[in-house]
Amino acid sequence: DSVIKKNSTVHSNVNISNCTLGEEVVIWPGVCIGQDGFGFNISQSGDPTKKPQTLRVEVHDHVEIGANCTIDRGSWRQTVIGSNTKLDNMVHIAHNVQIGKGVMIAAQTGIAGRSCDIGDYVLIGGQVGIAQHLKVGSKAKIAARSAVMGNVGDGETVGGSPAVPIR
Repeated sequence: DSVIKKNSTVHSNVNISNCTLGEEVVIWPGVCIGQDGFGFNISQSGDPTKKPQTLRVEVHDHVEIGANCTIDRGSWRQTVIGSNTKLDNMVHIAHNVQIGKGVMIAAQTGIAGRSCDIGDYVLIGGQVGIAQHLKVGSKAKIAARSAVMGNVGDGETVGGSPAVPIR
């Protein structure tokens, strides 16, 4: 149940399901797109039950996804990767995350699911962790190895653990 539009390149050992790839997208080896994410409900007794994740991933035009990245499909809204966004190797995008256009994300970054929104032209360094339910404003910059635990405003530069504004 996937669509791959014209002039896109999908390299070896890639798994794509529940996904629409735009035009001129490059997918490097080992990428998994459109599988279930880590979504569970906890019952009264404390037992986890799988939360259905039945929506899709939208990868817009001119996106490049590095080797061994994972992008989970949505459970209550589509997971979206905006046009001209570039993901380095080993980046994880969880379910329901929406990423704007022109975003650059370095290796080993993880963006938690549920409802994270990453604005346009955001720069994210390597080994960054972004907690769930957060908004990162357009043109924000996040320094490498930061733990983002709160919203980041438009044009703001943050770093550290927890990430705080830096100058």
